[in-house]
Amino acid sequence: MKYNLIFSLIIILSSFSKLSYCQSNQLRVNTNESYIKYLGDHLLHSWEGTNNKVNGLAVLDSKNKSLQKLAILLYVRDFDSQNSGRDAHALEVLEALKYPEIKFYSESIKIENENLIINGIFDFHGKQIKKTFSASYKNQDSKWIIFGEFNLTPTDFNIDLPSFLSIKMEDLLEIKYNIELDT
Repeated sequence: MKYNLIFSLIIILSSFSKLSYCQSNQLRVNTNESYIKYLGDHLLHSWEGTNNKVNGLAVLDSKNKSLQKLAILLYVRDFDSQNSGRDAHALEVLEALKYPEIKFYSESIKIENENLIINGIFDFHGKQIKKTFSASYKNQDSKWIIFGEFNLTPTDFNIDLPSFLSIKMEDLLEIKYNIELDT
């Protein structure tokens, strides 16, 4: 399964990359050092869930030493909020059997004012949404660390907001991430 995932990501990256192979290198997400976390709010409480099983690939322009493309794949089932009841309900609300994956594919990555400006498409819950966000980064030899935060709106992905005591959760998720890429 992991080899199918890697092969799929390679095909996706190569299909939208206009770089010649001799000028680019491929970087993989270091799953042991990467995470994506969401923070949710309700009138009565807040919570967070973390996914430590981040998969993905990036294309590095070896001539300019800059990231050209990024593809990230997560499974909904791998988010852990430290509350099994909440996690089970989230799988139901997010229809994880029907939509098990969360994908992000960059369309462009630019360096601007010491930050990366990443423009791409989130594919989640059967809907694709374009999003641009800023990321901090560290570049050390052949390793890149991309980190930051941005917001997503669940109803943009046609997700029915869950409620507690007849009050729906806030229609905003804060996403925090740390993605380590290396050869």
